[in-house]
Amino acid sequence: MSISTKRGDGGETDLLYGGRVPKYDLRTEAYGALHEALAAMGLARALIPDEDLKGEVLRIQKELFILGAELATAREHLHRLKERMGPERVAVLDEKLQAIEARHPIKDWVMPGENPASAAMEFASTVLRRAERWAVRLKDEGLLENPHLLAYLNRLADLLFMYARLLEPRTSGDSGQTTLP
Repeated sequence: MSISTKRGDGGETDLLYGGRVPKYDLRTEAYGALHEALAAMGLARALIPDEDLKGEVLRIQKELFILGAELATAREHLHRLKERMGPERVAVLDEKLQAIEARHPIKDWVMPGENPASAAMEFASTVLRRAERWAVRLKDEGLLENPHLLAYLNRLADLLFMYARLLEPRTSGDSGQTTLP
């Protein structure tokens, strides 16, 4: 199977399980931004010195495929998905956020760029915010019914922001060593 099907040459793309939409469709904008976030997280993961955090980022990247599939599937085909985003995954992100904030409270605004890993993680967080905005548009247009998907995107952008802080020596302690709670 070739990556180049030539089916998109006219400006349309396939959704999962059927249907074609213009490449500027709200769904393609949302899962396209999600794909960008995955790439930025991959860059961050490649730069992270801490193996535990690398593993956590990889776990989240895999979860984003569940989100992407849901965003790329027309409502009438959602029943065909093996997994969908649910409240249990949002709860996990909430727990991780609370644990990090308890150890590393945000006291002031921060400027990204202390090191490549934190900058890449911050970039991933901002791209997720764009995916979240597109998902909100999908909801407002009646094309997204799963409120857990929006909550997950919101919490995950917060969590990546906090991971970026952990990767900065000034906020994680002067050793610069990242430790997950």
